[in-house]
Amino acid sequence: MPMPTLDRRLLIAFAATAMLASGAVLAATPNTAAERAYASVDPFIGTGGEGHTYPGATVPFGMVQLSPDTRIQPRGKAYGWAAGYRYDDSSIVGFSHTHFSGTGHSDLGDILVMPFTGSPGLERGDPDKPRSGYASRFRHDDEKAEPGYYAVTLDDYKVRAELTTSARVGVHRYAFPKGTDAKVLLDMRTSMYDYPGKILWSRVRVRADGTVTGFRETRGWAPGRQLYFAMRFSRPLAGHELHNTEQDIVYKGFPPPGEKDPAQRAQIEGRQLVGTFAFGKLDAPLVVKVAISPVSEAGAIANLDAEVADFDFDRVRARAKQEWTQALSVL
Repeated sequence: MPMPTLDRRLLIAFAATAMLASGAVLAATPNTAAERAYASVDPFIGTGGEGHTYPGATVPFGMVQLSPDTRIQPRGKAYGWAAGYRYDDSSIVGFSHTHFSGTGHSDLGDILVMPFTGSPGLERGDPDKPRSGYASRFRHDDEKAEPGYYAVTLDDYKVRAELTTSARVGVHRYAFPKGTDAKVLLDMRTSMYDYPGKILWSRVRVRADGTVTGFRETRGWAPGRQLYFAMRFSRPLAGHELHNTEQDIVYKGFPPPGEKDPAQRAQIEGRQLVGTFAFGKLDAPLVVKVAISPVSEAGAIANLDAEVADFDFDRVRARAKQEWTQALSVL
């Protein structure tokens, strides 16, 4: 067969390329549409007024809804903060792991975590009085939210906070300013529907390998609801303190050795617990992962090991995006 001329070869090549391209377009169309659907989602919709939605990270049908809380209000004022976040607020109390969305009742807000530097104390403070507690101011220009991911800069600490999740694990990534001592606060006292006696009991334990576990039982929307957690850090602990801030604690005899010193306690129980965890100066962002379970601390540890075995934040974020893209592909 004679060799095709240059013109014929160009024509054949063009036709083959067109056929391949048309096939590629057909094959890519569903994914492209799904990606467009993903990109069109704005998690901030409904966070103002009485929309009662949150902008934080979750996956389809996930047990964890990891999102910023801007105020912790008493029961009589809690309705407007049913999801923990209101767009017109200018400070963040911390990032808790359970939230309602779009409801007419407020509750949840379990296992609140907040990165910090310096010594802001153990109380949230007054949102209208900056630096009166561990809450931090923020600006919407520094926020970013997409399905399965949220980020914000905490202005009072100059910490960049990023959040993502798997079904049962919330993953935080905190970039602290160079040369500062990195610290993380765990507040077991907070709730979206707050009132005296809301926390029936809670426990925080620092295990020998640095894993922090615990639980709390609450009243409210679901009376007697128990939630267990397991938390691990990407850097070893340089120190920790466990506090019970409740004033009227019934004395039950002599405490074990070291139990009076918050820095020596390995476990604490009560109704008003807060812990702080120190890591010293870091040369890379700190990753914190928190798993939850309605069954036991062992169940929370199992969820942590099964869903997020390492500290690869970007991998968890990519997987969350993939799950949302797949879920949105039906649109």
